This record gives sequence, structure tokens and C-alpha cells, in this order.
Amino acid sequence: MKKFLSLLLLTIFVLGFQAISSAGLIDAYIQGKQNNITYSDIQIAELQDKNTTGHEHHSHSNHHHGRVDSSFLNPAMGDDIYHTHPAGTWMINYKYMHMDMSGLRHGTDDVSQSDVGFMRGRPYEYMMIPQRMIMDMHMLMIMYGITDRFTLMIMPTYKVNEMKMLMDMGMDPIKEEPPMRTSGFGDTELRGIYKINEYLTGSLGIELPTGSIEEDFKTMGMTFRAPYDMQLGSGTYNLEPAITYNDISNDGNWNWGAQAMYTYHINKNSNDWSYGDNLRITAWLQRKINILTPWLRLAYEYTGKIKGEDPEIKKLLDPAMGAPMPDAEPDNYGGKSLDSFIGLSYQKGPFGIGLEAGIPLYQDLNGLQLKTKWMLNAGIQIIF
Repeated sequence: MKKFLSLLLLTIFVLGFQAISSAGLIDAYIQGKQNNITYSDIQIAELQDKNTTGHEHHSHSNHHHGRVDSSFLNPAMGDDIYHTHPAGTWMINYKYMHMDMSGLRHGTDDVSQSDVGFMRGRPYEYMMIPQRMIMDMHMLMIMYGITDRFTLMIMPTYKVNEMKMLMDMGMDPIKEEPPMRTSGFGDTELRGIYKINEYLTGSLGIELPTGSIEEDFKTMGMTFRAPYDMQLGSGTYNLEPAITYNDISNDGNWNWGAQAMYTYHINKNSNDWSYGDNLRITAWLQRKINILTPWLRLAYEYTGKIKGEDPEIKKLLDPAMGAPMPDAEPDNYGGKSLDSFIGLSYQKGPFGIGLEAGIPLYQDLNGLQLKTKWMLNAGIQIIF
């Protein structure tokens, strides 16, 4: 898979470079920097030469307020900040997201491993005790400007999950289990994005259930369906409306904004469950310093508990024939969190690359769950 992703990135760069070179945008960009013209302004000028319809280019206007400067189209923010592109413009973005979780928590209280065990009279009666979970996601976002105010987006995903656990059979010693692993393509997002005015952008996405919800694992010589958080998809069609506010200072060096997005799971999947609905609100502040753009970001998230129950996953909770673990219980999902991020991106003409790191400031989790320790997001993009 790593070789595939590397080849895909190389292909994107080659195709993008050929497209930009053939359009003469690199030379135009270098000339434009000498005249204090942004890449977006050059794009518009060329598009206006090709299209003499007289339409206004609201997405990248010459006014500072509300303009989407390519320097601020950040390739690495963990939350996709929705924006539009001029008609005929492509943006391709590859993003890698890493989340590291370890240590148990219930609500706002940390839970010691000594409070979890099987047939030991402890507060939490589980045979399999999660120790650490690593979630990696690879995303390929492709955007295309249909008109100057309307852009379409598609984003397939690939996920890799790993969970380390202890096995408590009710007798000493408590042993470390081989890691549980799942990997494969996740769900796919389709989205339409419309620029309402120079400050506001509205969008509506639909998530297609292209990821598997029937991943399994082996323990004690038996095969079980993996718990909900180790599945690769949701199994449901999900609606994702979002509203985005974006503004730029008069000197064009500062960008600030906020975005709210809600994920609504239309119904239960074929295995009789669905993830809880999700509300995510993020706000950011960026400062352009020549070809570098550092930023700060906050993200609040609320997620409901899982609705319904997978009868195969439920078999894990049978103390006689299964392997009880907290991740097999639908009530042990969701909660509220507030995360903080700091990042830096590098922009050179149509190319951008960035890195963002984050830590949680607050976590209030439903039931017994692993808590998030830190997050890392990296991205690379090209506009042509």
C-alpha cells in the first residue's frame, strides 16, 4: 500500500506539473511575484482570457476581504475547510492523518488498568483490556470548479487501524495479546460547495458506504467480528451539511475563519447499527510570511453513542463463549472533546505542503474508552 500511495503522489505531481507548464503558469507566477500578484489572480486573468462571458469571479476577487488566496488553501488542516475554485480549476490534495490513543477514560476521569479485569471483582468487568490504538487515514481530495461559485469534490479514503490489548482470563498472569489490525478502503465523500458571498460558503456532502463493516480478528483460537472502532466504514449513507466563514485582512497577510459541520446518519446499516451523529466546529488563524504560513486552530467535537447493535460483535460480550471488551459495547462510543492544533505550510506557486500537530485540551467520553493523546496531519496539494 505504501508503494501504491508513493506512486499515486508521484503521478499527481507529474500530471500537475505538465498541466501547469503547458499553461505557462509557472512563468506567470514568477513574474507575478515581482509585481505582487497572487497565483489566484493569475489564474483568473487566464480564465478571463479564455472565457469572455463577463461573469464575475467572486471566488478569487481582487478585494482582500473574502478572497481565497492560494497561500491560505491549507493542505494539512485535519478538518477539510471547504472553499470554491474558479471555473475550470482543479485542486488535488493528498492528506495523511494519524491519531494515537492510549490510557482508559470514563467521562472526564482517567481509569487505572487495575480497575479493569475479568472475574476479579473490579469496577469494569472485561477480559480484553485495550492499551493503545493507532488510527492512520490516507485521503485523496479532488476538487473541480464547475462555475466561479460552485465546486464539486470527491474524496476516497484508505484506513489502517491497530489496537494493542491485554488478555485477562481471570487468573494470573495477565498476558499481552497480539495486536488487532484492520486495513482497507474506507467510505467515500462526494460534496457540492457553493460560495454564498465573499465571506460565507455553504456545502453539502454525502458519504458513500464504500468501507467494510465486516472486518474480523482471531483470539483464543476463535474468529470474531472486530469491534465497531476497528471497522473501516460506517455502512450507512450520511449527509454532511457545512457552513464556512472565511476572511482576510486588508494587507492580505492574515486569514481567520470558522466552520461548522454536522454528520447525520440516515439509517442503520445492514448489520443493524449506525454511528452516532456528529457535530464538529473549528476555528483558525493563519499568518502568511512570504512562502510560509503558520497557523493555530481549535476544534470542538460532539459525537453521539452508537445506535443499534451488530449481533456478531455482540458475541464478544458473552463471558463464556466470547472475549468481553469495552469496544464491543455501543454505549462506549462518542462524547465531547476540544482539541488544539499548531501547523506550518510551505507554498511555492501552485504547490503546497504542510504539517499540523494537535493535542486534546478536554475529553468527556461516553463509557469506558481509550483517550486521545496526540494527532498529526500532513498534506500536499497542487492547483492547476
